[in-house]
Amino acid sequence: MRIAICDDETIILDEVSSYIKKYSKLCGKSELEVLTFNSASSLLNALDNGDLFDIFLLDVYIGDEMGTELAREIRRKGIESPIIFLTTSIEHAPESLETDTLRYLIKPLKSEKFYEAMDVAIEKAKKLGSKFIRLKTENGVENINISNILYTESRSHYQYVNFVSDEQVRSRMTVAELFEELSQYGGFVRGGSAYIINLNKVKSVSTGEVCFNNNTKLPLPRGAHNEIKEAFWLLQYDGQEG
Repeated sequence: MRIAICDDETIILDEVSSYIKKYSKLCGKSELEVLTFNSASSLLNALDNGDLFDIFLLDVYIGDEMGTELAREIRRKGIESPIIFLTTSIEHAPESLETDTLRYLIKPLKSEKFYEAMDVAIEKAKKLGSKFIRLKTENGVENINISNILYTESRSHYQYVNFVSDEQVRSRMTVAELFEELSQYGGFVRGGSAYIINLNKVKSVSTGEVCFNNNTKLPLPRGAHNEIKEAFWLLQYDGQEG
């Protein structure tokens, strides 16, 4: 499990790293890997280059940068990993709620509070599991949260990945290659030769189209209706949620 710490003060980076080492030894969690960053931009660059982190520990004030804005950027990338803020002030606590912050810890840190926050963060990170795939897009290597995918469409040697947010990214690969990546997770099904559909996000399947939970509608390729409908109802029967 990888943990990113971001603070502009080396002494704080060392202190938090030391807390994690003590926590790891105390709880027998030898799998924890800590990476430190002294600026928001360096952490964002790491994410843009494909690095994945299970937990983020962010200072609210990172030099001239705001940790709350860094948290927003992390969320904009579709990353759901738990975020814990470390700060000397409670001033930005309400703002931190906008990014689904797990904990807001006041410095100097108290070991019992820190350990309790780590317990909760690790459990949440485990539940999230490996929900990300890495795709090379026009914006560089991106971490794609599969739970945000509605469907993908193959066009001219590119795969267009369409999200719940109505955003779209393009990756140069074959539909077979992308389906191999996505088929590791439950609920993805081929829709003809061009589409991959995330059945976890489907509200209904009719003869002519699929309707997603956000009311986006996708015309079904001829002959694909029965197979998609059967897979959709099987998913519902198995009790998986969209």
